Amino acid sequence: MAGHRHLSGSSTAAQRVALVAAIVASAGCAMPEMMRPADARPDSRIDAAAPDVQTPPPMDGEAPCSGGDTRCSGVCTSVQTDPMNCGACGTRCSASEVCAMGRCGPSMPMCPSGQTSCGGACVDTQSDGANCGACGRMCAASQTCSGGMCMGMAMCPAGQTRCGAACASLDSDPMNCGACGTACAAGQSCAMGRCVSARMMCAAGETDCAPTAPTPTCVDTRTSTAHCGACGNACSAGQSCAAGSCACAAGTTLCGRACVNTQTDAMNCGGCGSACPMGQVCAAGVCGCPSGQMLCGGVCVNTQTDSANCGACAMACPMDQVCAAGRCACAAGQSMCGTPATCVSLQTDRNNCGACGTVCPMGQVCTAGRCACPTGQTACGTPAACVDTQTSSTHCGACNNACGPGTGCMAGMCRGIPPANDTRAGAVTIDLSMPSQSISINTSAARNDTTASCACTSGNDVFYRFTLTQPEIILADTFGTSWDTSLFLQSSTGGSVTVGAGFNTCSDDTSECGHTGRQSVLVASLPAGTYFLVLSGCSAGAATIHFQHVPAGAGAGTRITPATTARTATGTTGATSGYGGTCCSSGGDSALWWLTCPNTAAAPFYASTCNPTTGVNRAGYNSSLSQHTAARAMAACNDDVGLVCANGSTVTSTIPATAANQLNLNSLVIDGCMAMGSYSVDYALGACASGTRCGSACVDTVNDVNHCGGCDRRCAAGQSCRMGMCSNAPPNDQPSGAVAINMAVPQSTFSVNTTAAVNDTTGTCGCTTGNDVFYTFTVAAGQSELVYADTIGSNYDTSIFLQTSTGTNITDANLAGQGATCNDDGGLTGCATARQSQIMARLNAGTYRLVVSGCGAGGMATIRFQHLPIGNGSLSFLPMGSTPIATTSTSGTGRVTSSCGSGGPENTYYWFTCPSFVAASFSASTCGRATWDTSLAQTSPARATPIVCNDDSCAQQSQITSTIPAGAGIHALYVDGYSSASSGSYTVAVTRP
Repeated sequence: MAGHRHLSGSSTAAQRVALVAAIVASAGCAMPEMMRPADARPDSRIDAAAPDVQTPPPMDGEAPCSGGDTRCSGVCTSVQTDPMNCGACGTRCSASEVCAMGRCGPSMPMCPSGQTSCGGACVDTQSDGANCGACGRMCAASQTCSGGMCMGMAMCPAGQTRCGAACASLDSDPMNCGACGTACAAGQSCAMGRCVSARMMCAAGETDCAPTAPTPTCVDTRTSTAHCGACGNACSAGQSCAAGSCACAAGTTLCGRACVNTQTDAMNCGGCGSACPMGQVCAAGVCGCPSGQMLCGGVCVNTQTDSANCGACAMACPMDQVCAAGRCACAAGQSMCGTPATCVSLQTDRNNCGACGTVCPMGQVCTAGRCACPTGQTACGTPAACVDTQTSSTHCGACNNACGPGTGCMAGMCRGIPPANDTRAGAVTIDLSMPSQSISINTSAARNDTTASCACTSGNDVFYRFTLTQPEIILADTFGTSWDTSLFLQSSTGGSVTVGAGFNTCSDDTSECGHTGRQSVLVASLPAGTYFLVLSGCSAGAATIHFQHVPAGAGAGTRITPATTARTATGTTGATSGYGGTCCSSGGDSALWWLTCPNTAAAPFYASTCNPTTGVNRAGYNSSLSQHTAARAMAACNDDVGLVCANGSTVTSTIPATAANQLNLNSLVIDGCMAMGSYSVDYALGACASGTRCGSACVDTVNDVNHCGGCDRRCAAGQSCRMGMCSNAPPNDQPSGAVAINMAVPQSTFSVNTTAAVNDTTGTCGCTTGNDVFYTFTVAAGQSELVYADTIGSNYDTSIFLQTSTGTNITDANLAGQGATCNDDGGLTGCATARQSQIMARLNAGTYRLVVSGCGAGGMATIRFQHLPIGNGSLSFLPMGSTPIATTSTSGTGRVTSSCGSGGPENTYYWFTCPSFVAASFSASTCGRATWDTSLAQTSPARATPIVCNDDSCAQQSQITSTIPAGAGIHALYVDGYSSASSGSYTVAVTRP
C-alpha cells in the first residue's frame, strides 16, 4: 500500500503497533477494537491479552531472533503485525485485512492529504456536507459546508439544537454535550447530555442494572435478592432468590413482605395475622403464658413473686410485704413487729431499735440498731437530751458549758448576740444622701451566710443594702481595719453582679495605692437598682467600711490617672442620659474616674473640651462637663465656655486632701446639652507654681489673650488682654500698622499706650519681649543721617530698637562706639535714664522700623525722634569743652544746606546730651583759620530754631554762637563753604558745653 513502510524483523512488536496506530490516527479515524492494545479498553469480545504465540526453537546453527520476533521459514518476523504470519507462523490475513496485535482485521484506507476516512471513505471534512468538520456531522438540506462549518440558515431537525451554523444533538454530540460548545475530553462520549468515559461491559450471564451510570452495576438476576429476575425486583425480608424467583426458606411462610415461622411468631401464631395477647408467647402455633407464669385475670403473672397474686391468682400480700416463693413476707432486712404486725427495720426504726418494741428517747434516732443523737449533736444532761454544742447556749462547745448573760453560742464558742445585719434579711440600708460616709461594725458574733468568688469570703459576714436611682460609681474600702477583710457585691436577690472592665465586685487583699495589707477596695460602675454590700473575711472583729458614690453617666466608665501634665481622653458618650446635673445635661453621657490615695494634698483639677490652641470645641456638639468628688459636698460643672470656644465646656475644681487610711472617689462626667457623640477632653491635676492652670499650661489670666480673665476665654483678633479683660490694641501694634515719621521736620514726638498691645518681635538687648508698637521712617536716596530716639518720660520699663523694613534687627550704629541700635535701661554712654531708653545711629538711605517695647504689661510711653543730615565729608564726634579742631579740609560737592550760604562740601561734627543737661552756650569760629570763604552751621533738632548759621563774620570766614537746648538729644556742627567752589583746609575753634 502506498505510503507504508516495511517493518523490519529487528523492530519490536510495540514499535509496530505504535506505527499502525499512527497511520490510523493520521487518517482521522479511531483505532478499531481489534487493533487496540490489550490495556486500551476491556471488551467482552476480545481477550485482554495478545494470543499465546509459540516461538519455535531455532534450527541447529541458527541464531535466535531478537526483540521478541519469531523465526518463520528461517526469517525473523513479528507475528503481532506480519499479515503473512499473523499470530503464528503461516497464519495469513486476507487481501483486505491487516495484522494488528496478532489478529487479522479490516484494513484502514490511507486517504490523500487534506482528507479524512469516514466510514471507509475518504472525504474532505472542510467541504463535505455529510461530514462537515467531523465524521457524521451532517449539514441541513439548505446548508453548505465551508471551512468545516455548515453555512446558511436552516431549521434543525427535531431533537437537535442550533450550535453556531450547525445543528447538533446535545444528548449525544461530543462537541456540544449538554450545551453548545461543551466538548467532551478525549476518550469520552456524550450520553444523555453528559460526557462519560468508556464503560465496562458486564460478564456473560450478568445484567447491567445502571445503564446510564458512569460505571455499570453488574448483577446475576437469577440469584440476586435485590434484582431477582429483573433489575430492581427485590425479594421480601427472609426470602432468597433462586432461578430468578423469590421464595421463603423451608418451614417459614410469607406474611405480608416477611417470611415468618407461624409456629413461634407471636404476631402470626398459627397463621398470618393471628397475634397473641400482650405478655403471651406462641408455641406450636398456639398462644399461651411463658413457662413459669400463670394466666390470672387475662394477664400472665409469676405467682411466686407477684404480690397481687402470691401463690395463686388474686392472693394479694399486705402493703408492707413482698411475695417470695409464693408466700407473703417482710422484705429482706426487715422484721415483723407489733399488732397489727408491720414490717420495720430494726436498724433504723426508733420505735423498734435493735428489737421489736425498743423505743429510743425523745430527740434520739436509731442507727445500726442502737439509739443515739443525730449527726452533729451530743447527748447532754439528765435525763439526756440531744443538743448541738456549736449553737446551744447551755452546752456550748461541750456538755454543761453554759454561756453567760447577753452572749450566745456560735461555732462552739460563747459570743455576743449576732448583729442585726448578720443575715441578708436584716441588711442595714446605706443612706445615699451623703456622697461619703464611714460605717462601723463588729463581726465577731456574726455567722457565715454566703460566699463570693474571691479568696477568703467564708468567714463571718454582715449585709448592707443600697438603692441607686441613676448610674453611679461606688467605692467601698476597709482601709484602717486591723484584720483580714473581704468585700463583695450581690444583686437584690443575692446573685452575682456583672461590671465592666476596670471595675471589681469582690476584693480580698488589695494592692490599690501601693497597699500591701489585708484590707479590701471595691470599685464598681452600676446601673440604677438595689444591691447588697457584704463584709466578710478570713477573720472577724471591729471593722470600718468607707462607702462613697459619685455619678457615672449611662456610658461605660473609664479609669484615668490625672497628673500635673495635661492628658487627653477620647471616647463616645452613652446613647441615653444617665445623669442630670445643674448644668445642661440631658444628652448622652459617660464618666472618667480616678482615686485619690491616702495622705494626698489638695490640688486643683482642670478639664476642657476646648482645643488648647484654637479654642474650637472638640466635642463636635454642645458639651457640658461636671466634676464630682465624694469627699466634697458640691459638684463643679460648666456648659458653655463662651467667647471663641462657644458651646464647648471647661470645668475647674479643687480635689480635697486625704488623710491616712482615706481614699477619695472622683469622677468627671462628659455630658451633652440635648446631644451626644464622640468627645476629646483634656484634663490635669496639680497646682501651678505661678499663674492659673489652663490645660497643660500655667497661664497669666490677667494678660494672656488666650485665657483672658479665665481659662479658654480668648480675646478676638486684634485685641489684647489687660487686667483680665480684652481690649483693642493700638493701630501700630503690628508692623503692618506702623506709624510713619515725618522726616521733613527734625524732631517728632509720639504718645502711645502699649497696655493693649501684644508682643510681635524682640530686639537684641535687655527686655524686649513685652508689648511692642511700631514706627517707620525713610532716609532719602543719596542721603546719610544721624538718627536718635528716646522714651524719656514714659511711666514703665521701656526698651527701644531699630530694624530694617523687613524686621531684621540692626546691630551696628556705625558711630565708632558712640551710638546704640538697641537700649533697655540707662540710655547712651554717660546718661542715666533709669528704666527709659536712648538710641543713636548713622543710617544710609533706606526705610527702617523704630520699635518701642519693654518689660511687663506696658503702659503710657512717650517717644521722641530726632534726625539731622550728615555732610558728604567726614563725620566726627565732638567732645565737650573748648577745643581747637586740628587742621583738616573739605572737598567734593555739598550735601547740607542752610540759609547762610552752604553750597560747598562740608564736614560734620556731632554729639549728644543726656536728660540732665542744662541749656548752655555754644560757639565756633574759623576767623583767621582759613583762606577761603567758609560757612558754619549748628543744628539742634529740639530747638525752636533748629539751625543757627553764619557766612562772613570776619572777612570770608565765619563764627557763630548758639544756645544748646536743655535735656536729651543730638546736635551737630557743619563746616561748610559758601559756594561749590569754596573748599580747602581749615581750623575751627569750638566751645561745646
